[in-house]
Amino acid sequence: PGGLAKSCNTCILMAKGVINGTNFGPHPFFFQVRDFETHESLPGIELRDIGQKMGYNGMDNGGMRITNVLIPRRNMLMRYVCVDSAGNYKKIGDQKMLFGTMTYTRMLITTWSGLNLAKACTIGIRYSAVRRQFAMQRLQFGEEKDVLEDAPSEVQQQLEMLIRPSKRDETQVLDYSSQQFLLFPQLALAFALHFAGLNCEKAYFEYIQQFRSGNFAKLQELHVLTSTLKAASSMLATEGQESCRKSLGGHGFMNAAGVGPQYLSALPQATYEGDFVVLANQVGTNILKKMSQKKDPNVPTLAYIWDYESTAEAPSIKDVEQKLADLDFLVSCLVKRANYIHHATATSFQKAMKKAKAAGAPEASALDMVKIDMMRMTYAHAYVLYAKIFLAKIGECTSSEIRKVLELVFQLFCLTVMDTSYERGGGFGEFCASKALPPEAHSVILDRTKEVLQDLRPHAVPLVDAWNIPDFLLNSCLGRYDGRVYEALLESTEYEPLNGKDVSDAYHAHLQYLLHPERQGSKL
Repeated sequence: PGGLAKSCNTCILMAKGVINGTNFGPHPFFFQVRDFETHESLPGIELRDIGQKMGYNGMDNGGMRITNVLIPRRNMLMRYVCVDSAGNYKKIGDQKMLFGTMTYTRMLITTWSGLNLAKACTIGIRYSAVRRQFAMQRLQFGEEKDVLEDAPSEVQQQLEMLIRPSKRDETQVLDYSSQQFLLFPQLALAFALHFAGLNCEKAYFEYIQQFRSGNFAKLQELHVLTSTLKAASSMLATEGQESCRKSLGGHGFMNAAGVGPQYLSALPQATYEGDFVVLANQVGTNILKKMSQKKDPNVPTLAYIWDYESTAEAPSIKDVEQKLADLDFLVSCLVKRANYIHHATATSFQKAMKKAKAAGAPEASALDMVKIDMMRMTYAHAYVLYAKIFLAKIGECTSSEIRKVLELVFQLFCLTVMDTSYERGGGFGEFCASKALPPEAHSVILDRTKEVLQDLRPHAVPLVDAWNIPDFLLNSCLGRYDGRVYEALLESTEYEPLNGKDVSDAYHAHLQYLLHPERQGSKL
């Protein structure tokens, strides 16, 4: 647990409640672990830090060993259960309310994911706008001379707009389509994650109010929503952060770049409160159960699973070419792909159940056979949620200019899912298998992606600035708002301890004897 090693003097301890030999299962207890005055560990309690981690080392995660320690009965948290002095155990209220604590943390992680990725995108895009490298106007690969004078007039006009006269020999890295392909889809994903997080937060507090009044109709809806978004958003955000770091080149490997430390701080979010595999099993199981039941209005985010037509034919390549800018068509493709994955998993599960039954194996073995399928189900369902929520947000936009830009961002998000996909798992093949797209559409999607990247280029820096993330929060030399990247990098080296002296201690202790073996004999 975080803070347990050295910081906390109390904790919430989960312990079995055993009364007169009857085990009532785990219950939470308020538990003191350190003296309030001296901060020393109490008798019978041994606390240890678990050791250095990949990141998040500002948190002293610890382990505890308890030996013969008595916990007073009144230290038991008794909002939903009660144990009196005579040892009588009684439940109070609806036990389903206990579900709220777990979903609350998952909801918080979901709301953080978009911002975590947005910070990395901000650094990557700002730095790529400042950094210049090579000359885009070379006629042949490897040619070093400036060929602007010999370029066609339309090329000269384009370069006049892109590059200042004093910098025509080099191009902003952000102008390269390859750099746009690395960064812009991650920016689109950041918006999708952020909007989904806001939606999840709103739904959580709305449903919790219903639960407190005794109405638990939306319990499964909240469980599937928070589990799906926590599982997918935390994974996609951290993977996106790493992609942004790689786009920074060698400077991205420095802590001063900011992305690396932020990535390592966000990375634990993909694990705690349920990792992707565990949550995917819960999401997949709930979806499969709902598919076998009648349409349920209390799970609105799953409404699309009852509208699947497996016999529908794939659209023609001509239709795809005409509709790739149609936002509703893009959503329908994601929905069709998700339904295909869900129904294919259901078919696989039925086969596994028959096989397990014939072999006399438990049902759990059949469930294990579709856990990989459930991971794909979770991503497919998450993309549907992202797309539908994103589209709804666009519909709320009152500015036509902002709406046009957001539509481009939305298109890029959907096109990326339909092409390589963010998790590098399903992608175009699944869209073909589901007949959401014909096989011939692959090149059409790539061409449309290139067009959207070019259309988004003038808006890239304003889009990251719109997040309004202050420099102190970015903590990055490369992502500074004023663009003084190289001055900041130079200044950051002044705080490096190794630069405190010209000749390091390591030279006197070791290196000099490698360079001057004759000094070895005089070594003290």
